[in-house]
Amino acid sequence: MFNITVGLIGERNTKTGTLSSREIAIGRDPTNDLVLESGSVSRTHCRLVAIEGATIVLDEGSKNGTWLNGKPVAHPSVLRFEDELVIGPYTLRVQSLVGRGTAGTLEVGSWQPQHPPDDASADQESTVLARGLSTLEERRQALRWLMREPASNPRFDEMLRAALRDSDLEVRMTAVLVAARLRAREVLPAIQSSDMPSLLQEVDEPRERRYLEQLCHGVIRYLQERRNPGDSLPGRDPLKPLWRLLAGDLEVTDAASLLLHALTTPLEPAMRPTRLPTGVIEQDGRFLLERSGLPLRWVAPVEHWLGSGPARRVRSPGFFVAQVPMDRPLAKWVGNPLPTRVVLDHEQVWLGSFKEAERMCEELSQIENAHIRLPTADEWEMAARGTDGRRYPWGNLPQEDWEECASPWGVEYLVGDVPEWTFEPESGNQLLRGGVEARTWVRHPVYEGEEEFAAALRPIIPGV
Repeated sequence: MFNITVGLIGERNTKTGTLSSREIAIGRDPTNDLVLESGSVSRTHCRLVAIEGATIVLDEGSKNGTWLNGKPVAHPSVLRFEDELVIGPYTLRVQSLVGRGTAGTLEVGSWQPQHPPDDASADQESTVLARGLSTLEERRQALRWLMREPASNPRFDEMLRAALRDSDLEVRMTAVLVAARLRAREVLPAIQSSDMPSLLQEVDEPRERRYLEQLCHGVIRYLQERRNPGDSLPGRDPLKPLWRLLAGDLEVTDAASLLLHALTTPLEPAMRPTRLPTGVIEQDGRFLLERSGLPLRWVAPVEHWLGSGPARRVRSPGFFVAQVPMDRPLAKWVGNPLPTRVVLDHEQVWLGSFKEAERMCEELSQIENAHIRLPTADEWEMAARGTDGRRYPWGNLPQEDWEECASPWGVEYLVGDVPEWTFEPESGNQLLRGGVEARTWVRHPVYEGEEEFAAALRPIIPGV
């Protein structure tokens, strides 16, 4: 069910109504579920499809395009809280996402309009600040929400065929698994003709590459009805996690089942903080340290998968983490705090010891009048990994430009040349995370006699 409030940009008069269908067409033709009378709106402009726990927007080849957060909708995209959808002269903003398979409430007409740029080229800068996940991550998430649907239909089959032609390996791999979960046999020819074997050569680890190849062959056999989800071969069946996934009772017990879980589980929505700790402010929808302006990201108090073999479920206490590590301008500002905020250049500072990192946190705490400290090893992993148990901050499989990708919580520069200081609160052991080690669960202990180890600082502020 969609509860929608519609009005023209720049006008206060609006109309509100409820559409009970789980899929609605939007356009200027009277046969659409939601009719927008404008020459810049195509006959059937776009569609909203409600699947369990999420709503997807699909452009229907409209002349002027459907714009989500200032970017054209080129692939099925998930609507999220405070997203802005531009359809001709109409702007729709998601004000809430509640209920099972609903779009929540879409409001329009009472704020500054944001028209699509005349030039839709890739290098055109948008006037709207995109919120949330990258376009690539949105494509992955749109597929994973389909895992919660009871069966396929022509619209879902169309989405899966498009995903199997995607340039991203993880999108394709997720589409294969979703097709099996929905028993989308109409998609089988597209899976068989896909160039998955060549794309899987991008996976460096031979064992993981063989496992992914086995998954593809297993899905093909399953869709050909030579296998049933409850069946398993005698002895050790490497695809047992796949059969359990398709039967709806996957249990995460090892690295293989955790990978399947991460490839097929959408990121769950999380609540915003109800209160802000001292020293933290919210400005234009973003969290900052009040004096320095260091950007922060909120890691909500929800459960995360940590570790790999075995994996464990740990609930976050709820905390703010620096979006980027301390860089040279911020370190210089701490030594001489000025009234103006810091302009970051993201050139990370190598701190020569754990004690030096702690001292820097203490100085920043005094300046900001806030409780600022180093992250625990678990907190760092939550910030890097999100709730789906992914292998890397950017996802589970190789992709281009991974160095520039943020984690699901929006935390950046977790992987690169510089590791980061963390600690274990129970033992007090010092641990290095990230750096050249991209796997989110790997922890490097700093042993006695190795205290003078250079690493970066990414401070956190506990929630209240």
